[in-house]
Amino acid sequence: MSSERVSLSRSSIASAAIEVLDEKGLDGLTMRAVAGKLGAGTMSLYRHVDNRDELLDLVVTTLTNRIELDPPTGDWRVDLARVACRMKEALVLRPQLTMLLTTRARATASSLRALNTTLGILRSAGMSAREAVRTNHALGNLVAGAALWEAETQRADRTHDNSPQPELENIVWAGAELYAGTTQERFEHGLHLLLDGIQTRLHDR
Repeated sequence: MSSERVSLSRSSIASAAIEVLDEKGLDGLTMRAVAGKLGAGTMSLYRHVDNRDELLDLVVTTLTNRIELDPPTGDWRVDLARVACRMKEALVLRPQLTMLLTTRARATASSLRALNTTLGILRSAGMSAREAVRTNHALGNLVAGAALWEAETQRADRTHDNSPQPELENIVWAGAELYAGTTQERFEHGLHLLLDGIQTRLHDR
């Protein structure tokens, strides 16, 4: 039992939990499964993590803090775009993190390095705390949606009938463009629209 106490730590529990998340998904991420991965008793985990909610928060913090962010350039637009791209890359690789970030946001916000970086960029651009937080929400919604869309398109191809119904004239009009381009190109277009809006808002003030 003493050796079990020495080997277990919040860091080792987080690493094991991430392995379980990748193997079994979010529903399979339980205290029992993590204990099994570590070769420890379930009750021994409770010396380091109070419950499953805290385990999920630990996973979110660990995964987001592993994301490598680029050094700041001092140009808020460049820096914000880089953070968005890094976050999307991470969420595409591990779609479960998108759900965790949205459901555990309130519990983990105070410990997320990427959030601190983003708010710092927006603060340096001259935003108030409220403006920065709401702009971060808008950016997060774009990133999360783009990541889920891209992750889905990377799954096995499925056969679809993409022929628009004739009576849906606007879909017929846009038909050739509905699935044109790559997911990255569509993400970058949306990102530039958001950045343009931020820039206009800052200028108008």
